[in-house]
Amino acid sequence: MLLFLVGLLAIACQIVLLRELNVAAYGIELVYGIALAGWMAAGGAGAAWRSRSRPGSPRRVAWLLVASALALPFDVALVRASRLLLAGVPGAYLPFRQQLLVLAVSLGPLSFALGAAFRQAAHASAAHGRSLAACYAIESAGAVAGAAAATLALALGMQTLTLAVLTAGSVSAAVLLAGLRKPTAAAAAAAAMLTAAALAPHLDLSMTRWAHPDAVETRDSPYARITATVSGGQASLFADDVLVAESESSQQEELADVAALAHPDPRRILLLGGSAEHLASELRRHRPDRLDAVEMDRVLADVARRRMGVASTPIVGDPRDFLRRAPSYDLIVLAMPGPTSGQSNRFYTAEFFAECRRHLAPGGVLGFRLAMPENVVTPILAVRTASIVAAVRSSFPNVLLLQGGSAIVLASPSPLPDDAGVLVARWHARGLATRLVTPAYVRYLYASDRRQTLARVAARPVAPNTDARPVCYLFAAVTWLSRFYPALLRLDPVPLSPIQAAAGRHAVGEPSPAGWRPLFANPLGVGAACVVLAALIVGRRRPAARAAMLAGVSGFCGMLLETVLLLAYQARSGALYERIGLLLMAFMAGLAAGAWLVAALAPPGRSRRAVRALTVVMLLVLAAAAATTAALVAAGAAMSLLVTGIALLVGGMSVGGVFACAAATSEDRSGGAAGRLYGADLWGGAVGSLAGSLALVPLAGLVPTSWVVAGLGLLALLLV
Repeated sequence: MLLFLVGLLAIACQIVLLRELNVAAYGIELVYGIALAGWMAAGGAGAAWRSRSRPGSPRRVAWLLVASALALPFDVALVRASRLLLAGVPGAYLPFRQQLLVLAVSLGPLSFALGAAFRQAAHASAAHGRSLAACYAIESAGAVAGAAAATLALALGMQTLTLAVLTAGSVSAAVLLAGLRKPTAAAAAAAAMLTAAALAPHLDLSMTRWAHPDAVETRDSPYARITATVSGGQASLFADDVLVAESESSQQEELADVAALAHPDPRRILLLGGSAEHLASELRRHRPDRLDAVEMDRVLADVARRRMGVASTPIVGDPRDFLRRAPSYDLIVLAMPGPTSGQSNRFYTAEFFAECRRHLAPGGVLGFRLAMPENVVTPILAVRTASIVAAVRSSFPNVLLLQGGSAIVLASPSPLPDDAGVLVARWHARGLATRLVTPAYVRYLYASDRRQTLARVAARPVAPNTDARPVCYLFAAVTWLSRFYPALLRLDPVPLSPIQAAAGRHAVGEPSPAGWRPLFANPLGVGAACVVLAALIVGRRRPAARAAMLAGVSGFCGMLLETVLLLAYQARSGALYERIGLLLMAFMAGLAAGAWLVAALAPPGRSRRAVRALTVVMLLVLAAAAATTAALVAAGAAMSLLVTGIALLVGGMSVGGVFACAAATSEDRSGGAAGRLYGADLWGGAVGSLAGSLALVPLAGLVPTSWVVAGLGLLALLLV
């Protein structure tokens, strides 16, 4: 039971703390990869610490679990108070070192303790004849249960703080009752849990006021933390502490009215996002016969309606999915957040723009905006803009770029007005009464020299933004890090870096077929393969090192494969944050099934030859799963929840099977190898998380990253 609770508590802590750290970093997705790597590194250190000590005590494991569970709500409070404690400037990032300090303090001790708890529990189980593979399977089964419980709680609208309190109380009560035989203490823990859960909503708002003193409401949605503030009659709306709308702004006119004026008579209009900015009300001034407004986040739409005075109620659903089933429109206005994350980048890819083209009537117009400074354009921002414009031009022969407070992009299969007089005449004919988009402002947009500057930026020869090779990750990484290291602003990805060339581009803007060959047609790819090959050849000479390296390969490949599949699902379906618990359950279930299978087929005492044969099979399955993933993503397959879940299940089975084979390969049958091998698995996962989030996915893309997993799985056959 203790092993089961270790897995359950670990996955619950990850879900809660990663969401909190993401909000503390203003929604920067890169925090997930860095934080997960830190969690795994600390867990690996806890598992490997004194791994040769005497068999663990179940009592020590129980107290470790109780202490870890009770620390979770306090960790949540620590993350939320981090800006206040470190005297951060409101609305600004903490210095990079301080952000790493917050991450280390909030994640490190808790993960270290749970890693040590697994080692102690595995030692105790080994003393009673249970194999390490079986222990790993039980811990993975606990993670499945934890992911299921957290997913259900969040789907029911439970706040993250409430989830942390309930997790702490329920795990503590279970350990005190079943593990330590202390029913009175268990009852007290349960009572304290219920009391704290009842107070959690009030505590949640109080903690939010540490960053937003005027907060009147805060709610966690499947996509972000939505906070509303009211000050002096002005209401503001924040998503992950980033301002997304405020009641006194007229900025919504720039996108809505300019896009609508570009069409001679927009009778049918589709608005994707932007409900909190009153874009729907602005578009109604053009008197359409039909206006469909689609908002992805139900919580955002609800808070905007009650706090921002939004009159209309949008259709709640994924905009990309809605578009696939929608009729044709005269005007499509895209007002989703900018392409700064995997969640939002999917609305600015060649595949999405092709879908928009299919649902535009003859002469229809697509309009959207991109954040673009009026005076200074950095090289990385220029590349991002050019990549998105190239994606638009892959479906629309006519693209018009205007520079106002942001860059306005208009696209149509028919010629667009290239004279401000056409739009001004339509403005008068429709009797608009606007504060910002006046005839003078329209003439300024067309006559400004910034329009020519923007055209030169968009003309840079770069590859289009696609689902399989998203531009957002490289842009987000450089932009975020440049706030702390300004020299990165001078980074120009053109000409191509070696890693980008390895992704398959023979020339800038000319993508070659995404496959495995370009990876090894580049000096960097060849060099990396040679280093890995040399390490495997040297490591296979010692049995202990061979088993540890095999466990490390399983962790590294598992993290990369899981990352690729999750991002591929997000690009196609968009509901990653809402359904990530279900997908993690599939992967964890695969880990448990693979470990159980190897434990059943290769119990202690089985011949080394049989174990080696089973290891070969598992590595081949891992390589095949990665190759299949690469083929699916490259072909643009519909990565539905079912398809992605099956892929994660199979991938998890191969990864869990490889780890279990490493455990069976180890010559240490006393249980002393548990900490060393489990630590190697977690350290491999930590390296995979960093490599995937900071290098491979941003610079190479999803398909080459999958081929890296396949190649490493085949190279690992040298360890057999």
